[in-house]
Amino acid sequence: MGPLGFSVDQLMELAGLSVDTAIAEVYKSSERSRVLAICGPGYNGGDDLVAAQHLYHFGYKPYIYYPKRTAKPLYNGLVTQLESLSVPFLSVEDVPMDLSDIE
Repeated sequence: MGPLGFSVDQLMELAGLSVDTAIAEVYKSSERSRVLAICGPGYNGGDDLVAAQHLYHFGYKPYIYYPKRTAKPLYNGLVTQLESLSVPFLSVEDVPMDLSDIE
């Protein structure tokens, strides 16, 4: 628990939902539904995993690139939740080198 009584997973949930809300304001799922989340092993990566889950529920098609996974139970739980939704996890070979042409 932090000094204000929030747990790490609560903070990740709030951050992920905030990211999702910002994306939804700029890009409507009916116009641009595909989203690539590039996730690292730290807290920001956890925020991205949570955001991808919210994006899925809001009608987007998230794809996850998560090359350096951590063994922490919180992150494993997020991965399991995304896998249960059939959100694809991409390998390095699946990610285009030039992302400028992706819609």
